[in-house]
Amino acid sequence: MSRILKFDRTPVARLISCAASFASAALVFDYLSKGEKEIEALPMAGLILLFVGTLAAAVLQYGDHIYLSDDGLMYENWVLKHLGRRGRWMRWEDVVEIREIKQKVLILFSRDGRRMLVDAILGYAIAKHEILRRAPQAIMSGTLAREKS
Repeated sequence: MSRILKFDRTPVARLISCAASFASAALVFDYLSKGEKEIEALPMAGLILLFVGTLAAAVLQYGDHIYLSDDGLMYENWVLKHLGRRGRWMRWEDVVEIREIKQKVLILFSRDGRRMLVDAILGYAIAKHEILRRAPQAIMSGTLAREKS
């Protein structure tokens, strides 16, 4: 049985998504406090949609997980999994390119055209090291290409 490493979103990313939800809720309540005569349907609907959107984004942010094993890498979201959309493993031998952007984001490209994003996770340096170690056949691009030269 191979060991599976699990990476979650950083606490800062989670806090920002919660703060956005609270701020959008504050906008709704601020608009409601203006009085009955000042409230219009379209702006109210827009503010409610903003709140629902930021709340949904926060819930999804808390459900994000990236799994790394000897066989490959998988992104899975707890919420989406319960809605019927399970994560798929990207096998190491299928990874053809690893691109790093600003030393903070990794994008893995597979033979079949799939992409996997590895960003804003706790333990990014560990994940990066493990990914590079397990996919030596992949082309390195972005800031990784500059590191090699």
